[in-house]
Amino acid sequence: MLSLLLALAGLATSAQALEVRFYPGERIYAYELSAAHNTSSVLAHNIAIINDGVAPVELRDVTLELMNGDRVLDSRTFGAPELTRFAAGYAPLQAAGMLDTLAFQFGGAQLLPEGRTLSPDLTLDPGEAIMITSQVFAFGGARDRLRVRVNDDAGEGAIAIHTGVSQTIFAFPLRGQWYNASGATFHTHHRWTPMEEFAFDFVRLGANGKTHRRTGERFNDYYAYGEPVFAAAAGRVVAVVSDQHEDASAMQRPDETIEAYFARLQADQMTRLAGGAPGIGGNQIIIDHGNGEYSFYGHLRPGSVRVHVGDTVERLQQIGAVGSSGNSTEPHLHFHVCNAPELLMCAGIPVRFEQLDIVIPDPPRQPQSGDFLRPLQ
Repeated sequence: MLSLLLALAGLATSAQALEVRFYPGERIYAYELSAAHNTSSVLAHNIAIINDGVAPVELRDVTLELMNGDRVLDSRTFGAPELTRFAAGYAPLQAAGMLDTLAFQFGGAQLLPEGRTLSPDLTLDPGEAIMITSQVFAFGGARDRLRVRVNDDAGEGAIAIHTGVSQTIFAFPLRGQWYNASGATFHTHHRWTPMEEFAFDFVRLGANGKTHRRTGERFNDYYAYGEPVFAAAAGRVVAVVSDQHEDASAMQRPDETIEAYFARLQADQMTRLAGGAPGIGGNQIIIDHGNGEYSFYGHLRPGSVRVHVGDTVERLQQIGAVGSSGNSTEPHLHFHVCNAPELLMCAGIPVRFEQLDIVIPDPPRQPQSGDFLRPLQ
């Protein structure tokens, strides 16, 4: 009897010691897929299951559940084969230091506290963890919570799902008609990175259907280059970078295949990542609008930044010009709203625009990648 009680006590300790953490950890935003059909999507970027106890725990299954109130409306269960792939994939990345280098993607210590290591298999020794990443759900109606259950009910954690947009109402930060080359849709890169999950890359097309005149080898070839950038809402400037140059070699060469270009671009990424926020965002401005909301304007043209940290700006005040500094493949404006006054370690917030026209005959909806957009004011 004593040995049985001790065994049960050990199981209880193991169960209680499984901690579930998320990054971003405050909430997950649902983003509209179709307003007409009341459908949305959510993306859980990073989930960590950590053994905080004193005994090993063998993972059998992890279940993700989308809930509305007390009802489970959607669920997904990972068994040993799927969990083994996650473990085998991320433990070597941590050992190579890549989780630290890519902390903006994986959350750094916000997801895995100091001293926690990723297990290469399904046995979580004390202090070990497993990561599950990039989990997408699409659904109709409302969901208010993502719950994660480990080994049936041996460990549990949850994060709120927020359906909505920024509290701040933003104006479009450019004049005239622009093309949303990369938005919050899943086939573009923004949605998969926490800081820029709901970001926009705005480019301008000419009558030739291209973003540039001639061969596109010079910045001045691009229709977007040098166009004024405006503060999308009133606020206080909290961060400025204005000393970054532009690198024409980062653009695709006229005789270069897209495969060769992206191979070259990927090789250059680590150098830019090593430069931190300036190396990635180039010349940039961050404006605090209150309510924990900060707008970011990136890749600005050298010499165009008109504001300094501490300045108060008015809505639609010119603050810079479109350029191609930082991690940029061609002149464009990168714009997003985040929950912290920095480029990298923050979580994106869907933007509430007003007086914005989507240049197709469509019912009111959120902007998507591939839309032509223009301000009505």
